[in-house]
Amino acid sequence: MVVEQGGDAGVGGGRVSGPDDDDDTVARTLVDAAGGTFSLSGIHNFRDVAGHGYPVAPSTRAGSGWGASAGAGAPGSMARGVVYRSAALSATGGDPDTLARLGIDTIVDLRTATEVEMRPSVPVPGTRTVAVDILQDRSTAATLMNSGIVSVARAREEMGRTYERFVVGDGERAAFGRAVAAVAGSSGAALVHCTAGKDRTGWVSAVLQLLAGVSREDVLADYMLTRENSRELSAAIRQQVRDTMPEQAEAIEVLLDVDEAFLGRSLDSLEAEFGDVRRYLVEGASLEGDLVDGLTVRLRT
Repeated sequence: MVVEQGGDAGVGGGRVSGPDDDDDTVARTLVDAAGGTFSLSGIHNFRDVAGHGYPVAPSTRAGSGWGASAGAGAPGSMARGVVYRSAALSATGGDPDTLARLGIDTIVDLRTATEVEMRPSVPVPGTRTVAVDILQDRSTAATLMNSGIVSVARAREEMGRTYERFVVGDGERAAFGRAVAAVAGSSGAALVHCTAGKDRTGWVSAVLQLLAGVSREDVLADYMLTRENSRELSAAIRQQVRDTMPEQAEAIEVLLDVDEAFLGRSLDSLEAEFGDVRRYLVEGASLEGDLVDGLTVRLRT
């Protein structure tokens, strides 16, 4: 579903809020971009998927699962200002105008319909929103947190399964393909987000980085940045959990965590099932090869 709404970044933070979104604490973010330095005050974990320009390999290593599948040549860096990532767009103040100034014209929302209803995105001038429900009512951290029946063991098991399904689940894989296609179809910069900006958004970011030729080590390191960027938000949620359902605190700690092992499970599954990220997108997600190759070139400077 596409909803019309009208009209190179650094590490980000955002508004701290618990599950009920009633905490007005603000952590300001300075966005370092080609056009200057911009300030965001209400969008959590906002940053460029390319980081400060991750180095990219000159070509794919056959069967490795990482590396560019097109645009081979001399080593370079991932292109900044092409794709951004964040948590939910609970924008405040001038944040929507700042996003527009960054050249963003396509927003890819990976949340469920229920998540969107609970926390509608603030409209951003000149953008279209492409809604792609990755989970399709399957369990994830957000649903488990609200179930009230989560053990620590189940939390770990479900997080691992969630990340594995990003690769082996037919529905999830097809949905991620639609998300990548939306990025590829953007005429300007794209912004990809979910609720927390760590799991679904983390996997889209990893796929795009691998497509550009970023190393597994850098992909994992970029994923782990979310732990630091989410520190204030996680602290607020943890406090609310301790106050309202202390018996679930340990399990929810697992669901909130950003664990290298989670993304590692996706990456290992990708290598085992498809060999490389291009095959994952073309054979697994049914994207056209030319679209994937064109995006690959665009993601490399």
